[in-house]
Amino acid sequence: MNQVIVGKIVNTHGIKGELKVKASTDFIEERFQKGATLYLEYQGQTIEMTVASHRFHKGHVLVTFENHRDINLVEKYKGCLLYAYKDENLLGDDEYYVSDIIGCQVYNDSQLIGVVQDVQLYDHHDILVVKGKEKIMIPYVDAFIVDEDIENKRIDVHLIEGFL
Repeated sequence: MNQVIVGKIVNTHGIKGELKVKASTDFIEERFQKGATLYLEYQGQTIEMTVASHRFHKGHVLVTFENHRDINLVEKYKGCLLYAYKDENLLGDDEYYVSDIIGCQVYNDSQLIGVVQDVQLYDHHDILVVKGKEKIMIPYVDAFIVDEDIENKRIDVHLIEGFL
């Protein structure tokens, strides 16, 4: 996948076309800078949007898009996801995009238990959703993750009794 999710539009803010976005990127300043291109899916179509401005308000990013500075033009986008193209230049050494984890095989003490189907993002820590014989939700924290080889699509974990 060449695009990554950078946020979700959760509401409007005011009448001048500002959208309240719950960001899901570590690169907020880069992704939401003036002139940046973002994409949103609306009714099965991908719409290219250019950021006119952004600011922070109560834990959210407030974004306006060029040619969309009226609440009547943007209200329909509530609930839409915002995407941007991957930019490897934003990553440091040994860093990767969350979407790169999807499809990794997960091994518990060298035994394959499933494949990462999804990653749920939370404020405190992320959770790997692993599909094998059954669905397993594994906190993505050092206590459980032994080794990651994202390039070869392998994650080794050590699960405590009761996970399986």
